[in-house]
Amino acid sequence: MPLLRLLLIFLMSFSTAMASEDILQQAVKQFQAITSYSTTMRSYGEAEHVINYRYKKPGYVRMDFVKPHKGAALVYQPTTGKVQLRPFGFSKWLTLTMNPTAKLVRSPSGHRVDESDIGVLLNNAQKLAQQGSQKILREETRQQTTMVVLEIIGKENVLVDGVHRYLLWMDKKLKLPRIVESYNNEDQLIESLFLDDLILNPEFAEIFDL
Repeated sequence: MPLLRLLLIFLMSFSTAMASEDILQQAVKQFQAITSYSTTMRSYGEAEHVINYRYKKPGYVRMDFVKPHKGAALVYQPTTGKVQLRPFGFSKWLTLTMNPTAKLVRSPSGHRVDESDIGVLLNNAQKLAQQGSQKILREETRQQTTMVVLEIIGKENVLVDGVHRYLLWMDKKLKLPRIVESYNNEDQLIESLFLDDLILNPEFAEIFDL
């Protein structure tokens, strides 16, 4: 009987691990299949940030800031590898051009605009899972959206882009993360990220130029 119980526990654990891998793989495939997306990005770390975010493959990004720096806009063009920044919405004549590595256009946690999309997040999550473990914690319903909470933890002292543990709330319908929490190797919260009003494959006008 103890042997049978151990076997059942093993099979359940194996099944859960396989299911978590499937969820992450589905997210990667979903991102590969889409051409664009838009979302209201809310992040909480050292301060609250609210950004209207739009992305188009192969890597065009536009951010319109709501909080802080309301009215500021930022565009990244993969064809030039440059970032355009308009610090003040009312002064369209003042547009700065710089590299994505410039401190002025990095997030408070150090993220670059050219590495800010969901695809980069999923790639980092995969790398961490390959050097650690992943499992499904639970299902939750938030704002009438059913999500699966996936936990990914690296082995001791393993970090990917400064992250040791991810909690990903995966939208069961869209098959992409809607909430992300990242933790360091001391299990301290680095940042909470919410992707509200996520729309896949919207058509954009000529918005990726300031």
